Amino acid sequence: MKKFHAFLIFSTCNMFVSMCGSLITPFFPPYADRKGISQTTLGLIIAAGPLGGLLASIIIAKTLNHRNRNKYILIGVLGEPISLLFFSLTDLFDDKIPIIIIASIGRFIGGIGTSLFLTPFFGYIPILYPKDVEKKVSISEAFSSVGFFAGPALGSALYALGGYLTPFLVFSSFGFISLPFLYAALQSVGPKKYQVEIQRQIEEIDESKRLTEYQQTLLGTHQLDGEKRLTFFTLIQHYPVVVIFWVITLVNICMTYFQPILSIYFTKVYDFDEGQIGFIMTIVSLAYTLGCYLCGYNKNYKREMACICLFFFGCSYFLAGPDTALIQIPHKLWIALAAQFLLGVLSGPAYVPSLPVLNEFLLFHYPIQTIRVATYSSALLTSGMFIGQLTGPIIAGIFGDKYGFERACSILGVIIIITSFIYVPIIFMKSKKEKNQVLLS
Repeated sequence: MKKFHAFLIFSTCNMFVSMCGSLITPFFPPYADRKGISQTTLGLIIAAGPLGGLLASIIIAKTLNHRNRNKYILIGVLGEPISLLFFSLTDLFDDKIPIIIIASIGRFIGGIGTSLFLTPFFGYIPILYPKDVEKKVSISEAFSSVGFFAGPALGSALYALGGYLTPFLVFSSFGFISLPFLYAALQSVGPKKYQVEIQRQIEEIDESKRLTEYQQTLLGTHQLDGEKRLTFFTLIQHYPVVVIFWVITLVNICMTYFQPILSIYFTKVYDFDEGQIGFIMTIVSLAYTLGCYLCGYNKNYKREMACICLFFFGCSYFLAGPDTALIQIPHKLWIALAAQFLLGVLSGPAYVPSLPVLNEFLLFHYPIQTIRVATYSSALLTSGMFIGQLTGPIIAGIFGDKYGFERACSILGVIIIITSFIYVPIIFMKSKKEKNQVLLS
């Protein structure tokens, strides 16, 4: 099996993982509301998934290597159907306490599974596709966004057809069936082929190092042959790393911000039912897919694109309700739906360049530690993702209870706009590509 075919299978699994994570968003919040569960508690239930993912990603970052990478991926996908089976058990109880406990356990297991899959998967991309990182990341994010919109849509359809249990049983069955196909794909990028790719990159690094030494000789400079070892503490000393990590976290806060409050808001303000809400939620994910597709072909100006899209991404949150009291725009369904589309299409270009930009910047400072850079970049991506997904529903639940849906969205919009200005200095910072151009000139 070729690397590209394996990548398609990995991306399909990424889509499935996203579908499982978003499956409950249209019908579980109203279900929990009927059981007397508050929006704050609902946010904590949803946040249990990212909490499990965050804890798992910390462990994975310290233990991940080419020997166990494939095992993590396989176990990660297995965790998703197990998570859904836990959710199906909530239908056995009427009291809200066991529902809260069982649902939280299910989300926690699902979060661990997601982390076990995503961290090794994103770590593969810079290693196996070093010349095509931007496009591969955008493709994988497009698959992920398809999962995010297909999950609520299919969940709503299955809920309408067979009731509460049907979405969980159907998706968990599909997850177990897909495991043999994933196992076959993993064999094509096993440890031996992984080592061959590493050796090829080491040869390229040696050639680049010889070129650097030659240029240094011409310039009469004397520098140490070694470079500072890349560790967590050296990472956080770099301004771009901290800012990009915050952008990753913030965008993922936005991705889960609506989960505990959007469906409740639409049922009360626009008189939607659970089935209709699932299809409304697909607007953001469809638009996100479009944004990912477009930014995959922008390799030269991805930092500028991310900064500009962050600014307008924040502005769009004022229309999500819309916040009538603040911007004096009336409640109109078409405005709310247009805002959902803008949020999706702008979040893609703001988020997708994060891994390529981070990888290029770290390679500028640590050109010899290619594998370590790829591992740390993917670990930062997944850690920021899970921190954002952990805090997003909690913050949304608290703000939703205290300020209401519209003002909660406006507060988030202000934070995103401020972040776009913090991002500006990164546009002017050098990375690996600029370094190569200087060496060759």
